[in-house]
Formats: sequence, C-alpha cells, structure tokens
Amino acid sequence: MHKYLLVLTMASIMALATPSLLERYQDRMLAGEAERLDPAPQIVEAAAPAPRPSLSREVRIPGDAGGHFRTDARMNGRSVPVLVDTGASVVALNETTARRIGVSLLPGDFIHPVQTANGTTQAAPARISEIEIGPIRVRNVDAIVIRDEALGTTLLGNSFLNQVGSFSVENGEMTLRD
Repeated sequence: MHKYLLVLTMASIMALATPSLLERYQDRMLAGEAERLDPAPQIVEAAAPAPRPSLSREVRIPGDAGGHFRTDARMNGRSVPVLVDTGASVVALNETTARRIGVSLLPGDFIHPVQTANGTTQAAPARISEIEIGPIRVRNVDAIVIRDEALGTTLLGNSFLNQVGSFSVENGEMTLRD
C-alpha cells in the first residue's frame, strides 16, 4: 500500500511541474530566444576490426576400415596408441601401459569388477595427470587399470571425452574440439 502512495505522490508532483516547464519553454520560443542545441557529435571513421582467428583447437581422427577411431595420445608425457571409445565410461588401460606412464598400483588395488569384451575381470581405479591428443590437453582424467591379459588396447573413454570442449563424428571422421 505504501508503494502505491509513493508512486501516486511522485506522479502528482510530476503532473504539477510539467505544465510550468512547458510554459517556460513556450515563452522562450515566442520571445524569439534561439533554442540552444548541443553540438553534433564528431564523426570518426574507423575500419572494423579484423576477425580474430578461432581460439579453439581441434583434432581430426579418421576412422579405420572397421569404423574405429585410433590415434596416438600422450599420457603423462608418454606416447600411447589408443582406441577412442564413446561407449567406455572411463579411460581404460592395462597394467603395462599404466606402469609406463607412471601410474603405480599394488596387487590389492584390483578390487572393482568390470565387464570387458573379454569377460568380467578386476580393475583398479587410477587418475592420469594429463592426456594430450595434438593440441588438446585434459588434466586429471579418471581411469581404470585392467590386467594385461584382459585388455590389449588402451581405450580413451568418456572420462576424457567429456572434458573436451566437444566431439563429433561426420563422414567417417571424429573431430575433437577444445
């Protein structure tokens, strides 16, 4: 209620002041007093800025004959051949590759059952400090380490892909964008 009274009071004051302002303006015009206008703004010509090159980085990975996307990644600074697997929830690597990139595990770490193409096996959770494919770099990537006999190829799963800006597949080629 108080808000309405405040609005009505302000409107009343403006209604009373407006006619007197208009009368003063009209009196000046009739008296021949020139109306003062602000000077016109100075026009400055300028060229439009040149378009900036895209800051996004991308990598294109051609599909192989079977439609799989294979490439080399750098994991913790070491080159590792990988299969990009959009169906894998995390990056999966075998014990030998994990040791080679500096991920150390104990035999008692293999406690999580996982289903692979070769059947059910035990996996150990791990974290990879950095994975790079070309100019695209992702840090602190969750992974699992699987026994050597159960996994022959490192799978680059969604724990990596979900941290990349975007990825798409068109015409048999996968594109990763940062």
